[in-house]
This record gives sequence, C-alpha cells and structure tokens, in this order.
Amino acid sequence: MKGKKLLTIALSAALVGSAAGMLAGCGEGKGTELVYWCFDADMAQQVTDYYDTEERALEYDVKVEVVPLESMLTRLDNGFRSGKNLPDVVALEAESFKKYIDDGATLLENLDDLKGLTSEMYDYTVEGATGDDGHLYALATNVTPGIFAYRRSMAKAAFGTDDPAEIQKHFDSWEHFLESAKTLSELRTEEYPEGIKVISSYMDIGKVFCGSRSEGWVDANGNLAIDASLTEGEYSMMEVAKQLHVNGYTGEQTSGDGGWYAGISDSDDDKIFGYFQATWGINTNLANNCEGSSGTNTSGDWAIIEGPAPYFEGGTYHAVIKGTDMLEEAKDFVEFFSTDKGYLTNWAKEHGDFMNHKSYMEELVSDTTANNAFLGGQNPYSTFIAAADKINGEIITRYDGEINGYFEAWATNYAEGKSEAATVDAAVEQFKQMVAAAGLSINVG
Repeated sequence: MKGKKLLTIALSAALVGSAAGMLAGCGEGKGTELVYWCFDADMAQQVTDYYDTEERALEYDVKVEVVPLESMLTRLDNGFRSGKNLPDVVALEAESFKKYIDDGATLLENLDDLKGLTSEMYDYTVEGATGDDGHLYALATNVTPGIFAYRRSMAKAAFGTDDPAEIQKHFDSWEHFLESAKTLSELRTEEYPEGIKVISSYMDIGKVFCGSRSEGWVDANGNLAIDASLTEGEYSMMEVAKQLHVNGYTGEQTSGDGGWYAGISDSDDDKIFGYFQATWGINTNLANNCEGSSGTNTSGDWAIIEGPAPYFEGGTYHAVIKGTDMLEEAKDFVEFFSTDKGYLTNWAKEHGDFMNHKSYMEELVSDTTANNAFLGGQNPYSTFIAAADKINGEIITRYDGEINGYFEAWATNYAEGKSEAATVDAAVEQFKQMVAAAGLSINVG
C-alpha cells in the first residue's frame, strides 16, 4: 500500500439533504480524495469489494455516497447550476442519464480516450452514452436486456414441458403470447381450478413495447414520433393490452405493488405464470420475493426465455464530472468498472448480473458455476446475450421516462374502455395533449 487510505461510505438517506452531507466542491480534497455518488448500496459494495482494496494500492482516498434516485437528479442539477457540491464520478441510471449526455460538453468530461475499450461493449450502451456532438461521455457497467421469466411447474401443466427452448415457441411473438395466455386462462386442473394468469399486470407489456420500438420518441427534426408498433395493427401495444384486459388473461395488479409481488411467491389468489424482467430483476424482484408469509417458496421453479420482443430496462452508466481535479483517477475508476475481468465475471456470478463485456459474458455460458439455482439450475447467459444483441440503442432519448409513462397511461385508458379513449386515435390525441402540456422541448403537432 502506497500511503494511508480511507474509504468513506455515507449510506444514510438522511445525509442527502443535510449540509453536513454536502461536499465543499467538485473533487473535495484537492487531489487527495475521489468522490463517487451512486444510487444503491450494491454499488458501494462493488467499490469496497473490488476497487478500493489493498491489492490495488490506491494513493488517494475514496468517498462513496449513496444518493437515492429520487434525490440524485436534484442534487446534480443544483450542483451543475452552482458549480459546487459535485462528485468526481457519478453513477447515472439509464432512464434519466441521457439528458446529461446530451449536455455533456458543458457538464461532463468526455471519455474519448477510452473509446478503444468499447469494442467489447454492447452497442446500445455506447450509442446511448455518446452525445450529439460525437463525444463519449460515459461507460456502462452492466447490460440490462429484458427477458420473460416463467414458472416451470405451470409450463408443464399447460404446455407439457418446462424446457426454455420449447416454451419460447409459445411466446416468441405477441400473436403467440396472446394464444398462450388463452391456453393458460382456460386450463382447468385440480391444482389450477381457475386457470393461470399469464402475467400479473397487463401494462407490464408497456416496457417491452417501448423498449423494442424501431423509432424513438423524437425524430431528427425535434418532432414527437409514435412508433407504429404502439398503435397500428391487432398486435400493437394498444390492442394487445386491450385483449389481455378484456379477456381476463392477467391479474389486475399494478406493477410493483404488494399484489404484484405476492404472485411471485404464490401468495396471491391468482396463479401468475410469468414476469417481464430485466436481468437484474431476476434477483432483485423475483428471488427476493419468492418466499411467501404462509411458507410458500417458488425458488427453483423458474426459468427464463427471450419472450416476444427485445427490450431493456435500467442500467448503470459512469460519468466524470467536468472540472474534476481527479481526472485521471476518475477515468481509472470508470475504466475499472467497465473492463476489469475479475470484477466483471465474479460480480456477475455472485449476483446473477449481466455485465458490459461481450467475451467475458460469453465465457460464462459454459461455466457451470454461473448456473442459477433460483432458475432451476439454468445458465441464463445465453439468453441474456441473445436478448442484448437485439437491443436498439438509437431509440434512447432524454424524455423516455416521462413519455413512456404518458403513453402507458393512455394505453391503459384505451384497454379499459374509458370514454375519452374509446378509440386508438382518441387515446393518441389525449396522449399528445399530455406531452404538449409537459413543456418538453418537442414539437407535438
């Protein structure tokens, strides 16, 4: 170890709003301390377990502060306005990071000298982290393609097999998804006397459709663009949502509420066949909620497939704040969390995560130590890779979080037959009005 080091981690949410928790300025410590803001405790653990170790012999201190997502953007925006109280490196969450990339020239250090590292990264993460000026402003640590996780026992009851390759055939398009939802709904056995719901909330399809569009929400001329997959044809998002709801193929839960989670452990009255989840959701949402209060436990009764369409959800991008006096150290930090083989492969196996390095993840396909017990021993990496290869990063805009929500709201109103959304055209017009009222820099027309 070259000199004394100190790793400080502030985990208390109370620190977020306190003056004591604020830094004196970007790069507090005048070159002796690297300040890192992240948005969950796992990221802090990554630093302590892999980066700030005796073996790496850092010559500076690392201060990690966990800032909840709901506070992160406010703190960053305030810091950028004042030029004070900023970190050296920040972890940006995928749904909101694009606005900082778009304004990267004034907010972030460009990472163009790290572009050579991106050849092993998934294209959509590099596309998303590249500003309109062509400069690279962040590197993604993980990759978050979406998959469809399903119950093996229910698959056997409805389709005679739980083999992922065979089940994928039943769910490889929205047409087949609806047909299979009907099969599950009409199943009548001693174990499932009232059939099975294909998913817990019909609007869980929203993230799949929004993530698999060909066209983003804003075209090259700054106009609102509505991809045809959302509104046109019987297998559009609008019509699939309506069919799922009207036919009672899904649970009537709101995504992420108590009833939605209860279906994972069989604690809900409805029997739920599957969940659309990103890679990280297998552990965070499913494995962490597979045990019910009555003693039910569905661990080992799950498997994953690609499902009807490629999509992505979430992700972590590391960026360096412009003007940091720890520039080289900050770049080293970002490079480590994007390229270090020991970190990337071990973290993936320990947490079931999917990291942003193609060849390292491909090695895990044949690594039996990467098999997932929660998934009945399935190795998930071939499915992750197949899904990630199909993601279109060109559709990412700074407005996705807001506009996705607006569209889902009016797709819900159409599915449920609300009078102001009696037709697709009416629902789309209401959606446009909502976007216009939000004051975004988009020509709605």
